[in-house]
Amino acid sequence: MENKKKKRYGIVAALLLLVLAAGVGTYAWLTATQSLENVFTVGSFGPTENKPDPTDPEKPDPSKPNTGKAYLFETKWVDDSKIVPGATADKNPNVGIKKGSDDAYVFIYVKNAMVKEGTDPADTPYFTLHNNWKPVDGEVSTSADGKYLSGLFMYAKGATSGPAVLGAKSAAADVYTGELFSKVMFPSTLKGSMVADAPKMTVSAYIFGADQKGEEATPAANAVAQAKDWANGLK
Repeated sequence: MENKKKKRYGIVAALLLLVLAAGVGTYAWLTATQSLENVFTVGSFGPTENKPDPTDPEKPDPSKPNTGKAYLFETKWVDDSKIVPGATADKNPNVGIKKGSDDAYVFIYVKNAMVKEGTDPADTPYFTLHNNWKPVDGEVSTSADGKYLSGLFMYAKGATSGPAVLGAKSAAADVYTGELFSKVMFPSTLKGSMVADAPKMTVSAYIFGADQKGEEATPAANAVAQAKDWANGLK
């Protein structure tokens, strides 16, 4: 009997609480909150462990460590190479990134300041592109017979148009583009009076994440657009 009374009292107490709650108009909604802080990255590229092999420029040379942690290499360049009309000088720009890095589109800009302004392009030092590379349309200078003098070039191995991806993310070893060219040729018609006071040919590399989209229709088109903007700042 006592237990029945206690149960009745409990029920009445609960009803009274509901009535009081309704009377003051207070409702508690079921809610839960949580915050997650995520850090984003634009990707990463690492320098290769070794320099490229001069005889096989798309592979590393284990005997030549990349102590300077460079991305752009010229394994055959000799400092203060002489300008000799009718001769050549070794110069072999090549770009490499570490295995496991993000896949990338790679560009090289060549600024040829070896002769004075106004010199005939036919008398200007030039180079010949290797197979892995193509010129970016509208961004290169050539002589009348099509010899490359300067400008923006893209890594395009196996591509019918546009740049190709240099795949590093799943690579078993560090990857390299291969040489843009291997020599600078000096026309036999080049005269000392045409040579600039401080003759230079500067090569610069641009590495762009292959999965980055922008206003362009495709990542490849976006990479080309970004590379053009970059190169304009070097002219």
